[in-house]
Amino acid sequence: MRTYEILIPRLSQSSKSARSEWASLFDMLPPSVGLFSPGNMARQGIELLSNAANTRRFESVLASAQSHLRDASVPVLINHRDPPSLTSPDELSRSQRRWLGQLALELYFTQIFRSKVAVVDLWPSRFGVDEAGDAVWSPRPFYLRWDARFREGLRDVYAGFFLNDRVQFEHGVFELGLSGSADVLVQHFGEGNQRSVRFGTAELSKTMLGMSKQRHSNDQPLHPNFIAFGLYLVALHELLESLDMSFDVRAAFMRSYPGRSQR
Repeated sequence: MRTYEILIPRLSQSSKSARSEWASLFDMLPPSVGLFSPGNMARQGIELLSNAANTRRFESVLASAQSHLRDASVPVLINHRDPPSLTSPDELSRSQRRWLGQLALELYFTQIFRSKVAVVDLWPSRFGVDEAGDAVWSPRPFYLRWDARFREGLRDVYAGFFLNDRVQFEHGVFELGLSGSADVLVQHFGEGNQRSVRFGTAELSKTMLGMSKQRHSNDQPLHPNFIAFGLYLVALHELLESLDMSFDVRAAFMRSYPGRSQR
């Protein structure tokens, strides 16, 4: 049995809804498993499990996350102790779905650019609109502290792409060990100005497969943080896919990006 076949069920065994959400992750694993060494997968999985067991640390992480969202003017309320009932996406108006998706993207970028820690649980059952019409997030304790080199490489890839800085983009790709996959990443980000982007787990799986094919047998395994980042991406894509809208990714990035001087 492969390492991920042991670790992922343990992360998601808490409820039936959790298992159904994580099913999309299993669809993603076959094309991506070749990107990681078994040792790296085990280490990252153990870190996530260890973090999940530390409730006191999680409280501190969420308090910091709420502060970062407030600083970035992202109106999302974090409430994990008493998760509210969320309105089904089918019952939301188009304007509500668009608003919610834009907030999810802003939250995603805020955690990347304004924090050293990321809570990766953005599944549809955890992020939505409550009865009062507010955007609420009730994440489970799936979080980690990014390795500094991985974090800066990730920031350079996004900032380089959206700010049209090819040198910064290529530096980030190099730092992440993805030099052979730069074209695949650009295709994944989308053509044009990224003002109207539809998300789907099938497209993300296609990107992972393309990255796997681009890598050579003598390439170093990807950084373990890519595993947690992969969870973050899958959750985001499934959430936005459930909203069945196109979203302005560039606007979400620009609203969340703090500028080079504040990174």
